[in-house]
Amino acid sequence: MVRLNRNLGRTVLLLGVVALVMGAVFITQGIAKSNMITEAMRLEQVTYGGAEEIEGIIDTPEEAQLMAGVLREHRLDIGIYTTLERDAPERDTILKAMTMENSLNLAQLGYGMTTVVIVSGVFMVIMGVAIGGMGLGLYRLSGRTAGTRIVV
Repeated sequence: MVRLNRNLGRTVLLLGVVALVMGAVFITQGIAKSNMITEAMRLEQVTYGGAEEIEGIIDTPEEAQLMAGVLREHRLDIGIYTTLERDAPERDTILKAMTMENSLNLAQLGYGMTTVVIVSGVFMVIMGVAIGGMGLGLYRLSGRTAGTRIVV
């Protein structure tokens, strides 16, 4: 029985370490991808002087959302792409605005996804520590003889 408990303790401890490592990988990847999105947005050097909320280059999810909304408003003021004549010069402007709007929306979604990954990683680290601690405790308890009393 002692051997079974010791092996169970090792297994639970190993699962805790695996959860801890996976959590660290999730956190690292989430931060790296968030930084990658920010850097890509900075390289594009998209700016807008018409909104007080946007300062300089658009490089945060809030600014991306705001700018996408501004582009949408301006685009809809020009017209709807499918309702314009095929040779209307506004179609090119609308298409460019739609492309930029979609890029900003994707950046915002990417930031949201990286946040989910980071939070999942933090949860895995917490669970890894908890499970690993239980496994270590079980392993240590199984090494004691049956007649000893455990004082907590």
